[in-house]
Amino acid sequence: MKKWREYERLVSALTAEEYDKEYTVIPNARIKGFISQRKRQLDVLVEYRFNSDLNRRIIFDAKDRKRPVDIKEVEAFEGLMKDVGARRGFLICSNGYTKSALRRAQEHIVIKLLSSDQIDDISIGSWDMCRSDSCGDGLIMWDLTPGIIIDGTVYIQATGKCDSCGKFHIWCWSCGNRICIDYESELQCSCKGPWFWLTSIEPDCDEIGEQYESHYLILVLGNGNYHIMDRRPI
Repeated sequence: MKKWREYERLVSALTAEEYDKEYTVIPNARIKGFISQRKRQLDVLVEYRFNSDLNRRIIFDAKDRKRPVDIKEVEAFEGLMKDVGARRGFLICSNGYTKSALRRAQEHIVIKLLSSDQIDDISIGSWDMCRSDSCGDGLIMWDLTPGIIIDGTVYIQATGKCDSCGKFHIWCWSCGNRICIDYESELQCSCKGPWFWLTSIEPDCDEIGEQYESHYLILVLGNGNYHIMDRRPI
């Protein structure tokens, strides 16, 4: 694995530990810029999990550099934030930052140093390889769901997203299956529980009406009730 890619994944893992389950942490996100109208790559995107709320959008940029982050990189990052509608941003650097960069960051950008000790404490060894046949090198960062309660029995599931192709994954703890679910498709685990999963691409918009789309992961129960379990803007 390339060193810069590992650094991005370590930042993703650290970020996931800092946010509660109302938020979804998306490594290596690619979303359409509102101003540029082209796809922008984000090292880590933090979004509200259950619906579109750009007031909660946070982005992270991982700078694994031999030199300190400077003022030009802060200004470029600020432009990226404006393009994707992020209200807050974090520049994570491996080798410090200049005083002018810190002054330029002001209140809505935070510059943080990820020390070597912190890096040593984080492991991505528990991440699984993507199950999609068309994905070559993606990894899955798992989230535990609250569980499915049926007739007093709790069924534990985990969900995740590939940090390369972006496809959702399901980990059924009843039978141990770890399965990739394709875009806009349905899936039922081989243990045949009274539920199934589906993915749907739905239109969303920001507060001024700019249109974009989100990829939703939905759990559908046998009684017809459903729950949004995760989302990823695209």
